[in-house]
Amino acid sequence: MRLRNGSIESKLIKLAVVKPPVSAIPTRQREDEVAICIPYSKTRDPRIYNHITDTGKRALLENVKNSFDVDCWTFLHDFGRIGKQQKDLIYLYMEQRGIKEDGTCWDSIAKIYQRLRKNYLTNQCKRKNNTIKKW
Repeated sequence: MRLRNGSIESKLIKLAVVKPPVSAIPTRQREDEVAICIPYSKTRDPRIYNHITDTGKRALLENVKNSFDVDCWTFLHDFGRIGKQQKDLIYLYMEQRGIKEDGTCWDSIAKIYQRLRKNYLTNQCKRKNNTIKKW
């Protein structure tokens, strides 16, 4: 996977890569992992700076998850008010994002959206209660 130059993820990788320790053995890509090309930088040439620590991996993964949540919420929340079937909207979302259905993707996205919606509604309720108390 190649990241867009200048994206937050690209900048995060540029900051997180370090020179590999002498004792470092490159790990093989597992089946459930996505390979990401290290973006070129004059100050951090990927031929030299090509090791990412576990902390860097966690930071990158957290950033990608947050970006996915925001994208999912933005797409599904607006359409959810129209009354369309959530099932069809999730399939449309997956189709437009190139997510292949493997039997678990639809359920995972539906659960993510439900969690985001619950948080949103809870925050809206708290906001209303705070506004009422001020008056």
